[in-house]
Amino acid sequence: MDIEELFLEGARILTLKQFDSALEIFNKVLEIDPNHIKALEARAVIYMQKNELELAQNDLEKAISIEPENARLYFRLGQIYYRKKDLDKALELFTKAIDLEPTYPAAYMARSQVLREKGLEEAADLELDKAVAVQRELAKARRVVDF
Repeated sequence: MDIEELFLEGARILTLKQFDSALEIFNKVLEIDPNHIKALEARAVIYMQKNELELAQNDLEKAISIEPENARLYFRLGQIYYRKKDLDKALELFTKAIDLEPTYPAAYMARSQVLREKGLEEAADLELDKAVAVQRELAKARRVVDF
């Protein structure tokens, strides 16, 4: 089994929420290629599920150092800071994800949630509106492509 097949098997097991088995597979992928971005991200997701936030943060920071233009990595790291209750850092990371990928509805929704917790209701509502608008545009684009 090559590294990509191994990764896909781990991803399949992860979707079944078999975290420990998936973790073993992603560890194997990372033994073969310590810089495998998708495996680092997937392992971070598992660590987040297990509430091992420092391990998740380490994997995401390593992945970002390798692929600094990947919006999903900043989004995931923002989720960790949000769970740590560091709202300012979470907001900064969600904003970075949006800067890199302006059509990222989940990042707008996360930013809205942070703003709401900071008591900035109007700003939070604007972010929610942006999330809906982006989602609508993505749906339109899919219809054009899928006709």
